Amino acid sequence: MSGTPAAAPAPHQQPAPQQPAGLRHAVLGAGGVGLSLAGDLARAGQRVVLVMRPSSLADYRGAVRVRSAGQGDFQVPVPAVARLDEPVDVLWIAVKQPRLAAALQSVSAAAPALVVPLLNGIDHLPLLERDFGDRVVAGAIRIEARRTAVGEVVRDSLFTQLELARRNGSRDGLDPLVAALRTAGIRAVPGRDAQTVLWHKAVLLAPLALATLAVSGPLEQVRAEAEAGTLMLACARELCAVATALGVPDLDPDHLIRTLESLPGRTTPSLSRDPAELDAIGGSVLRAAERAGVPAPATRALLRPRTPAAPNDPAAPAAPAAPNDPNDLITPKTPKTRTHGQTTKAGSGNA
Repeated sequence: MSGTPAAAPAPHQQPAPQQPAGLRHAVLGAGGVGLSLAGDLARAGQRVVLVMRPSSLADYRGAVRVRSAGQGDFQVPVPAVARLDEPVDVLWIAVKQPRLAAALQSVSAAAPALVVPLLNGIDHLPLLERDFGDRVVAGAIRIEARRTAVGEVVRDSLFTQLELARRNGSRDGLDPLVAALRTAGIRAVPGRDAQTVLWHKAVLLAPLALATLAVSGPLEQVRAEAEAGTLMLACARELCAVATALGVPDLDPDHLIRTLESLPGRTTPSLSRDPAELDAIGGSVLRAAERAGVPAPATRALLRPRTPAAPNDPAAPAAPAAPNDPNDLITPKTPKTRTHGQTTKAGSGNA
Protein backbone atom coordinates (compact mmCIF):
# COMPACT_ATOMS: atom_id res chain seq x y z
CA MET A 1 0.00 0.00 0.00
CA SER A 2 2.84 2.39 0.63
CA GLY A 3 5.14 3.31 -2.21
CA THR A 4 8.14 5.36 -3.21
CA PRO A 5 7.94 8.46 -5.38
CA ALA A 6 7.91 7.67 -9.09
CA ALA A 7 10.94 8.67 -11.13
CA ALA A 8 10.52 11.30 -13.84
CA PRO A 9 9.47 9.63 -17.10
CA ALA A 10 11.97 9.34 -19.91
CA PRO A 11 11.16 11.18 -23.13
CA HIS A 12 8.38 9.64 -25.22
CA GLN A 13 7.30 7.38 -22.33
CA GLN A 14 3.97 7.42 -20.60
CA PRO A 15 4.14 8.71 -17.01
CA ALA A 16 4.10 6.02 -14.35
CA PRO A 17 0.68 5.52 -12.74
CA GLN A 18 0.18 7.76 -9.76
CA GLN A 19 -0.41 6.27 -6.31
CA PRO A 20 -4.18 6.35 -5.63
CA ALA A 21 -5.25 9.29 -3.52
CA GLY A 22 -7.26 9.02 -0.35
CA LEU A 23 -7.07 6.99 2.83
CA ARG A 24 -5.16 3.77 3.41
CA HIS A 25 -7.54 0.95 4.33
CA ALA A 26 -6.95 -2.56 5.66
CA VAL A 27 -9.88 -4.97 5.69
CA LEU A 28 -9.58 -7.83 8.17
CA GLY A 29 -11.79 -10.64 6.90
CA ALA A 30 -12.46 -11.67 3.31
CA GLY A 31 -16.06 -12.81 3.56
CA GLY A 32 -19.07 -11.16 1.97
CA VAL A 33 -18.84 -7.87 3.85
CA GLY A 34 -15.05 -7.58 3.70
CA LEU A 35 -14.79 -8.35 -0.01
CA SER A 36 -17.65 -6.02 -0.94
CA LEU A 37 -16.20 -3.15 1.07
CA ALA A 38 -12.67 -3.71 -0.23
CA GLY A 39 -13.91 -3.90 -3.81
CA ASP A 40 -15.88 -0.65 -3.60
CA LEU A 41 -13.05 1.25 -1.94
CA ALA A 42 -10.41 0.00 -4.39
CA ARG A 43 -12.58 0.75 -7.41
CA ALA A 44 -12.94 4.33 -6.11
CA GLY A 45 -9.14 4.76 -5.99
CA GLN A 46 -8.64 4.19 -2.27
CA ARG A 47 -5.58 2.23 -1.16
CA VAL A 48 -6.78 -1.10 0.21
CA VAL A 49 -5.20 -4.30 1.46
CA LEU A 50 -7.06 -7.44 2.53
CA VAL A 51 -5.90 -9.36 5.60
CA MET A 52 -6.82 -12.98 4.94
CA ARG A 53 -6.38 -16.38 6.53
CA PRO A 54 -3.31 -18.15 5.14
CA SER A 55 -5.53 -20.91 3.75
CA SER A 56 -7.56 -18.36 1.76
CA LEU A 57 -4.52 -16.31 0.78
CA ALA A 58 -3.02 -19.34 -0.95
CA ASP A 59 -5.99 -19.47 -3.33
CA TYR A 60 -6.45 -15.72 -3.79
CA ARG A 61 -5.70 -14.44 -7.31
CA GLY A 62 -5.00 -10.83 -6.41
CA ALA A 63 -8.33 -9.27 -7.36
CA VAL A 64 -11.78 -8.91 -5.85
CA ARG A 65 -14.68 -9.81 -8.11
CA VAL A 66 -18.09 -8.38 -7.23
CA ARG A 67 -21.26 -9.59 -8.89
CA SER A 68 -24.17 -7.26 -8.25
CA ALA A 69 -27.76 -7.53 -9.41
CA GLY A 70 -28.46 -3.82 -9.30
CA GLN A 71 -25.04 -2.16 -9.62
CA GLY A 72 -23.27 -4.24 -12.25
CA ASP A 73 -20.33 -6.64 -12.04
CA PHE A 74 -16.72 -5.55 -11.67
CA GLN A 75 -13.28 -6.83 -10.80
CA VAL A 76 -10.54 -4.76 -9.21
CA PRO A 77 -6.98 -5.59 -8.06
CA VAL A 78 -6.63 -5.65 -4.27
CA PRO A 79 -3.41 -6.86 -2.60
CA ALA A 80 -3.69 -9.28 0.30
CA VAL A 81 -1.49 -10.34 3.22
CA ALA A 82 -1.67 -12.84 6.05
CA ARG A 83 -0.35 -10.29 8.57
CA LEU A 84 -0.62 -6.52 8.54
CA ASP A 85 2.64 -4.88 9.57
CA GLU A 86 2.31 -1.39 8.14
CA PRO A 87 0.34 1.62 9.37
CA VAL A 88 -3.05 2.36 7.86
CA ASP A 89 -5.61 5.10 8.28
CA VAL A 90 -8.53 2.71 8.79
CA LEU A 91 -8.65 -0.91 9.91
CA TRP A 92 -12.02 -2.45 9.04
CA ILE A 93 -12.85 -5.56 11.06
CA ALA A 94 -15.19 -7.80 9.06
CA VAL A 95 -14.81 -11.14 10.81
CA LYS A 96 -17.48 -12.77 12.92
CA GLN A 97 -17.27 -12.44 16.67
CA PRO A 98 -16.26 -16.06 17.40
CA ARG A 99 -13.13 -15.44 15.29
CA LEU A 100 -12.38 -11.95 16.56
CA ALA A 101 -9.73 -12.69 19.18
CA ALA A 102 -7.75 -14.99 16.88
CA ALA A 103 -8.07 -12.66 13.88
CA LEU A 104 -6.72 -9.68 15.82
CA GLN A 105 -3.38 -11.46 16.13
CA SER A 106 -2.83 -10.91 12.41
CA VAL A 107 -3.00 -7.12 12.85
CA SER A 108 -1.21 -6.84 16.19
CA ALA A 109 1.81 -5.16 14.57
CA ALA A 110 -0.25 -2.52 12.78
CA ALA A 111 -0.93 0.98 14.07
CA PRO A 112 -4.27 2.03 12.56
CA ALA A 113 -5.51 5.55 13.10
CA LEU A 114 -9.12 4.32 13.22
CA VAL A 115 -10.54 0.86 13.89
CA VAL A 116 -14.07 0.19 12.61
CA PRO A 117 -15.66 -3.16 13.56
CA LEU A 118 -18.61 -4.28 11.44
CA LEU A 119 -19.79 -6.99 13.84
CA ASN A 120 -23.26 -7.80 15.10
CA GLY A 121 -24.12 -7.54 18.76
CA ILE A 122 -23.16 -5.02 21.41
CA ASP A 123 -20.34 -6.72 23.33
CA HIS A 124 -17.36 -6.37 21.00
CA LEU A 125 -16.42 -2.72 21.57
CA PRO A 126 -14.84 -3.20 25.03
CA LEU A 127 -12.63 -6.01 23.70
CA LEU A 128 -11.37 -3.83 20.87
CA GLU A 129 -10.96 -0.77 23.08
CA ARG A 130 -8.57 -2.72 25.30
CA ASP A 131 -6.26 -3.06 22.28
CA PHE A 132 -6.97 0.16 20.36
CA GLY A 133 -8.38 2.61 22.91
CA ASP A 134 -10.28 5.60 21.58
CA ARG A 135 -9.34 4.76 17.99
CA VAL A 136 -12.33 2.39 17.88
CA VAL A 137 -15.38 3.63 15.95
CA ALA A 138 -18.65 1.71 16.11
CA GLY A 139 -19.98 0.67 12.71
CA ALA A 140 -23.25 -0.82 11.49
CA ILE A 141 -23.42 -1.92 7.87
CA ARG A 142 -26.49 -2.73 5.81
CA ILE A 143 -25.73 -4.90 2.84
CA GLU A 144 -26.64 -8.24 1.28
CA ALA A 145 -23.34 -9.87 0.43
CA ARG A 146 -22.12 -13.45 0.49
CA ARG A 147 -18.81 -14.90 -0.52
CA THR A 148 -19.08 -17.50 -3.27
CA ALA A 149 -15.36 -18.27 -3.65
CA VAL A 150 -12.04 -16.88 -2.48
CA GLY A 151 -12.02 -13.25 -3.63
CA GLU A 152 -15.53 -13.44 -5.10
CA VAL A 153 -18.72 -11.99 -3.66
CA VAL A 154 -22.35 -11.82 -4.76
CA ARG A 155 -24.14 -8.66 -3.68
CA ASP A 156 -27.91 -8.57 -4.07
CA SER A 157 -28.70 -5.40 -2.14
CA LEU A 158 -29.50 -2.26 -4.09
CA PHE A 159 -27.17 -0.18 -1.93
CA THR A 160 -24.66 -0.33 0.90
CA GLN A 161 -25.23 1.86 3.96
CA LEU A 162 -22.83 2.35 6.82
CA GLU A 163 -23.43 4.22 10.08
CA LEU A 164 -20.41 5.30 12.13
CA ALA A 165 -20.01 6.82 15.58
CA ARG A 166 -17.45 7.22 18.32
CA ARG A 167 -18.12 6.19 21.90
CA ASN A 168 -18.42 9.82 23.07
CA GLY A 169 -20.28 11.02 19.99
CA SER A 170 -17.43 13.22 18.71
CA ARG A 171 -16.76 13.36 14.96
CA ASP A 172 -13.01 13.56 15.37
CA GLY A 173 -11.48 11.93 12.29
CA LEU A 174 -14.81 10.74 10.89
CA ASP A 175 -15.43 13.37 8.21
CA PRO A 176 -12.58 12.19 5.89
CA LEU A 177 -13.77 8.61 6.34
CA VAL A 178 -17.37 9.47 5.54
CA ALA A 179 -16.19 11.38 2.45
CA ALA A 180 -14.08 8.41 1.30
CA LEU A 181 -17.00 6.03 1.70
CA ARG A 182 -19.38 8.29 -0.19
CA THR A 183 -16.86 8.58 -3.02
CA ALA A 184 -16.98 4.78 -3.20
CA GLY A 185 -20.77 4.82 -3.56
CA ILE A 186 -21.44 3.80 0.04
CA ARG A 187 -24.14 5.67 1.94
CA ALA A 188 -22.11 6.72 4.97
CA VAL A 189 -24.01 8.31 7.84
CA PRO A 190 -22.48 9.72 11.04
CA GLY A 191 -24.35 8.38 14.07
CA ARG A 192 -25.08 10.00 17.41
CA ASP A 193 -22.77 7.78 19.48
CA ALA A 194 -21.49 4.21 19.51
CA GLN A 195 -24.14 2.79 21.85
CA THR A 196 -26.96 4.29 19.78
CA VAL A 197 -25.55 2.91 16.53
CA LEU A 198 -25.22 -0.62 17.91
CA TRP A 199 -28.59 -0.70 19.66
CA HIS A 200 -30.57 0.72 16.74
CA LYS A 201 -29.21 -2.21 14.76
CA ALA A 202 -29.70 -4.79 17.53
CA VAL A 203 -33.36 -4.09 18.26
CA LEU A 204 -34.25 -5.04 14.69
CA LEU A 205 -31.67 -7.75 14.09
CA ALA A 206 -32.04 -9.77 17.27
CA PRO A 207 -35.83 -10.41 17.23
CA LEU A 208 -35.81 -11.23 13.53
CA ALA A 209 -32.70 -13.41 13.64
CA LEU A 210 -33.74 -15.31 16.77
CA ALA A 211 -37.27 -15.95 15.52
CA THR A 212 -36.24 -17.18 12.08
CA LEU A 213 -33.60 -19.41 13.64
CA ALA A 214 -36.17 -20.79 16.08
CA VAL A 215 -38.43 -21.94 13.23
CA SER A 216 -35.54 -22.83 10.91
CA GLY A 217 -37.13 -20.80 8.15
CA PRO A 218 -37.74 -17.34 6.70
CA LEU A 219 -39.92 -14.62 8.19
CA GLU A 220 -43.04 -15.94 6.47
CA GLN A 221 -42.69 -19.12 8.51
CA VAL A 222 -42.37 -17.10 11.72
CA ARG A 223 -45.64 -15.38 10.84
CA ALA A 224 -47.29 -18.71 10.11
CA GLU A 225 -46.45 -20.00 13.58
CA ALA A 226 -48.46 -17.94 16.04
CA GLU A 227 -46.19 -18.52 19.01
CA ALA A 228 -43.01 -17.61 17.14
CA GLY A 229 -44.57 -14.48 15.65
CA THR A 230 -45.83 -13.34 19.04
CA LEU A 231 -42.44 -13.95 20.66
CA MET A 232 -40.64 -12.01 17.92
CA LEU A 233 -42.75 -8.90 18.41
CA ALA A 234 -42.58 -9.20 22.20
CA CYS A 235 -38.78 -9.54 21.97
CA ALA A 236 -38.65 -6.34 19.92
CA ARG A 237 -40.57 -4.45 22.60
CA GLU A 238 -38.37 -5.90 25.34
CA LEU A 239 -35.19 -4.83 23.62
CA CYS A 240 -36.49 -1.32 23.07
CA ALA A 241 -37.18 -1.18 26.82
CA VAL A 242 -33.67 -2.47 27.60
CA ALA A 243 -32.00 0.05 25.29
CA THR A 244 -34.10 2.91 26.64
CA ALA A 245 -33.18 1.93 30.21
CA LEU A 246 -29.53 2.09 29.18
CA GLY A 247 -29.97 5.61 27.83
CA VAL A 248 -30.34 4.94 24.10
CA PRO A 249 -32.54 7.65 22.55
CA ASP A 250 -35.03 7.73 19.69
CA LEU A 251 -36.38 4.18 19.96
CA ASP A 252 -40.06 3.81 19.10
CA PRO A 253 -41.27 0.23 19.73
CA ASP A 254 -44.42 0.79 17.70
CA HIS A 255 -42.36 1.90 14.69
CA LEU A 256 -40.11 -1.15 15.15
CA ILE A 257 -43.12 -3.45 15.21
CA ARG A 258 -44.46 -1.87 12.02
CA THR A 259 -41.05 -2.40 10.40
CA LEU A 260 -41.00 -6.08 11.35
CA GLU A 261 -44.55 -6.53 10.11
CA SER A 262 -43.73 -4.88 6.77
CA LEU A 263 -40.63 -6.92 5.91
CA PRO A 264 -41.01 -9.36 3.01
CA GLY A 265 -41.70 -12.95 3.97
CA ARG A 266 -38.52 -14.15 2.26
CA THR A 267 -36.36 -12.26 4.77
CA THR A 268 -33.82 -14.68 6.23
CA PRO A 269 -31.00 -13.43 8.49
CA SER A 270 -27.57 -14.98 8.15
CA LEU A 271 -27.87 -16.41 11.66
CA SER A 272 -29.86 -19.25 10.12
CA ARG A 273 -26.77 -20.15 8.09
CA ASP A 274 -24.27 -19.64 10.92
CA PRO A 275 -25.66 -20.39 14.41
CA ALA A 276 -22.21 -19.64 15.87
CA GLU A 277 -23.39 -16.01 15.92
CA LEU A 278 -26.19 -16.82 18.36
CA ASP A 279 -24.44 -15.57 21.46
CA ALA A 280 -23.21 -12.41 19.76
CA ILE A 281 -26.70 -11.54 18.53
CA GLY A 282 -29.00 -12.99 21.21
CA GLY A 283 -26.78 -13.54 24.21
CA SER A 284 -25.40 -10.01 24.17
CA VAL A 285 -28.82 -8.35 24.37
CA LEU A 286 -29.98 -10.76 27.06
CA ARG A 287 -26.95 -9.91 29.18
CA ALA A 288 -27.74 -6.23 28.66
CA ALA A 289 -31.30 -6.85 29.88
CA GLU A 290 -29.90 -8.39 33.04
CA ARG A 291 -27.60 -5.40 33.59
CA ALA A 292 -30.49 -3.00 33.05
CA GLY A 293 -32.83 -4.98 35.32
CA VAL A 294 -35.43 -5.25 32.53
CA PRO A 295 -37.36 -8.55 32.27
CA ALA A 296 -36.94 -10.23 28.89
CA PRO A 297 -39.01 -13.45 28.92
CA ALA A 298 -39.70 -13.43 25.17
CA THR A 299 -36.02 -13.02 24.35
CA ARG A 300 -35.19 -15.89 26.72
CA ALA A 301 -37.87 -18.04 25.10
CA LEU A 302 -36.45 -17.45 21.63
CA LEU A 303 -32.98 -18.38 22.86
CA ARG A 304 -34.27 -21.59 24.45
CA PRO A 305 -33.83 -24.65 22.19
CA ARG A 306 -37.13 -25.93 20.89
CA THR A 307 -38.42 -29.39 21.76
CA PRO A 308 -36.92 -31.82 19.24
CA ALA A 309 -39.36 -33.10 16.66
CA ALA A 310 -40.54 -36.68 16.69
CA PRO A 311 -38.60 -38.93 14.30
CA ASN A 312 -41.67 -39.44 12.12
CA ASP A 313 -42.38 -35.72 11.76
CA PRO A 314 -40.14 -34.52 8.91
CA ALA A 315 -41.96 -31.18 8.64
CA ALA A 316 -41.17 -30.03 12.16
CA PRO A 317 -38.39 -27.41 12.44
CA ALA A 318 -35.03 -28.33 13.92
CA ALA A 319 -33.94 -26.86 17.23
CA PRO A 320 -31.45 -23.99 17.06
CA ALA A 321 -28.07 -24.29 18.67
CA ALA A 322 -27.84 -23.22 22.27
CA PRO A 323 -26.33 -19.79 22.92
CA ASN A 324 -22.65 -20.00 22.21
CA ASP A 325 -20.89 -17.34 20.68
CA PRO A 326 -21.95 -11.66 14.77
CA ASN A 327 -21.62 -10.03 11.25
CA ASP A 328 -24.68 -9.58 9.36
CA LEU A 329 -27.37 -7.06 9.44
CA ILE A 330 -30.49 -8.37 7.93
CA THR A 331 -32.93 -6.72 5.74
CA PRO A 332 -35.72 -7.83 3.50
CA LYS A 333 -35.17 -9.93 0.44
CA THR A 334 -36.60 -9.11 -2.95
CA PRO A 335 -37.79 -11.74 -5.44
CA LYS A 336 -34.93 -13.95 -6.57
CA THR A 337 -33.01 -12.84 -9.58
CA ARG A 338 -30.34 -15.52 -9.49
CA THR A 339 -30.09 -18.02 -6.70
CA HIS A 340 -30.65 -15.66 -3.81
CA GLY A 341 -32.01 -12.13 -3.50
CA GLN A 342 -32.75 -9.40 -1.06
CA THR A 343 -33.23 -5.68 -0.64
CA THR A 344 -31.10 -4.90 2.37
CA LYS A 345 -29.33 -7.10 4.73
CA ALA A 346 -26.19 -6.86 6.59
CA GLY A 347 -23.01 -8.57 6.27
CA SER A 348 -23.17 -12.25 5.50
CA GLY A 349 -20.43 -14.66 4.70
CA ASN A 350 -17.50 -13.23 6.58
CA ALA A 351 -14.37 -15.28 6.75
